[in-house]
Amino acid sequence: MVSGTAWYLWNFRRHVISGLVDSGWEIHAVAGADAYSADLAGLEGVTVHDWTVSLDDAHPGQEFMSLVGLTHMLRRLKPRIVFNNGIKANVYGGLACRALRLPYVNNISGLGMRIRRGTRGSTVLARLYAVASAGAKALLIQNPGDLEFLRSHGLPASCRAIRTMGSGVDLAQFTPVPLPEDWPVRIVFVGRLQADKGIHDLVAAARILSRTRDDIAVDVVGGLQHANAGAVTQETLSDWEAEGLVTFAGQQADVRPFLAAAHALVMPSHGGEGMPKVIIEAAAMGRPAIVSDIDGCRDSIVAGETGLPAPPRDPDGLARVIATFADMPASRKTAMSQAARARAEAAFSVETIVEIYRELVSEVDS
Repeated sequence: MVSGTAWYLWNFRRHVISGLVDSGWEIHAVAGADAYSADLAGLEGVTVHDWTVSLDDAHPGQEFMSLVGLTHMLRRLKPRIVFNNGIKANVYGGLACRALRLPYVNNISGLGMRIRRGTRGSTVLARLYAVASAGAKALLIQNPGDLEFLRSHGLPASCRAIRTMGSGVDLAQFTPVPLPEDWPVRIVFVGRLQADKGIHDLVAAARILSRTRDDIAVDVVGGLQHANAGAVTQETLSDWEAEGLVTFAGQQADVRPFLAAAHALVMPSHGGEGMPKVIIEAAAMGRPAIVSDIDGCRDSIVAGETGLPAPPRDPDGLARVIATFADMPASRKTAMSQAARARAEAAFSVETIVEIYRELVSEVDS
């Protein structure tokens, strides 16, 4: 398992790792070292290897050395199959595996914003991503828009793609909770505090709503850890806290109490998503989601049944959709809550994701 951060493997692939260990596989987790490295190392059957890689763009020389370092590590480990996770892992891991002739799978859990900018540099990155993915045994795709984008930049149509509904959710851990009392209507954001997640739009929407409404509360759960170059500054965060229109809870190890206290999740992302894990976690707890009408986010809801789409990069539009949800009768909110849980049970179980990985590794033995 390769990823740019141990945080990613712990939060998004822990169940897959444990499932493969239960099936008799030894797992080598190759990841950028962080506070979750020790947690990964504590899992039975897992050996952790630190990979020197930056979270954002570094000097070209450093980026090249990240590729070289990963290639050397994979040559030494001689894995039976490699699962790459995240943009840098998919690109560098894909290139390394192609050079070493190792079977590999790229997990496309969102392409990020940088690759879609339409600049010369982003076009080069998109083509490199396609080249790095072209030799994979399979691509795990969370939304069809990402697959279409990569094919438009050179990914062969013959490259095998397997659709996954996000990273899966543990339905026994994220259990349905009745909606709270209908006043105030509480909306919660869970995620990294960075511009492309739409946090500025959400604060602006809360400001708009505060002019005419006193029955809507907005909570934000998340911090500046693992945020990219568009991260909210500490000064801006302090200004927002002083303004008092949004309640900031900071980074939390367990988001379930905050989802339980809310009537709905909000995800005003600008793009680059696969299928946000927090939306399917919220659904599992019976929480509808107000999401940007973009690839990945729109795929995670059934509009009008388990959530509501909102225009991206549009605080006024976001405020209107939040107000629309708030004005729904309690019976309608309850119906959406029940529909969200039902869809999570039908489509989002982590066991379905684990089984996909088991089938892929079984192909190595066949």
